[in-house]
Amino acid sequence: MTLVKICGITNVEDAAFCDAQGADFLGFIFVQSSPRCLRAEDAAEIKTRAMRVGVFRDAAIDEITRVAKIARLDFVQLHGSEGDQVIEGIALPVIKAFQVSETFKVQTKAEWVMFDSGGGTGRVFDWKLIEGYREKPFFLAGGITPDNVGEAIRIVKPDAIDVASGVESAPGVKDHDKVRKLFERIRA
Repeated sequence: MTLVKICGITNVEDAAFCDAQGADFLGFIFVQSSPRCLRAEDAAEIKTRAMRVGVFRDAAIDEITRVAKIARLDFVQLHGSEGDQVIEGIALPVIKAFQVSETFKVQTKAEWVMFDSGGGTGRVFDWKLIEGYREKPFFLAGGITPDNVGEAIRIVKPDAIDVASGVESAPGVKDHDKVRKLFERIRA
């Protein structure tokens, strides 16, 4: 079964609802320019049974380590230009995001990869560009909604999906009806 990550969690209520629906991962964003950005101390206050993923973009290893400890992260997700030297400096499992284009290459020492249209854009990319990829476990991200999640899983066969704006009423505010529909369609 495809694992599910609900990203951009900013409050206790949304985390609890996503937990109740069966989320495997919850994503907490630590990128200052994001409308879903959260302080490490605020993320630490959010209880969850799901794996805790911290999202970073071009942050220093020391900062990632500091935030990971405070926020009690299980995984680190990197959305910038971070290379293997940064990945090797992180004590937690790493998910490295790649923006999919006609010419992208996947070379990383990260344990997981993520294929995305571009961090937080909510756009779908041409899924055929990653057809047959099986080198590492991977997340499919970018424009996934309750309306297209079934097709995404059927076509791409990802190990996990990552959804943020596709289940929101506003940035950082989850629409519980959309979250419920997403899980219903994944289980169908």
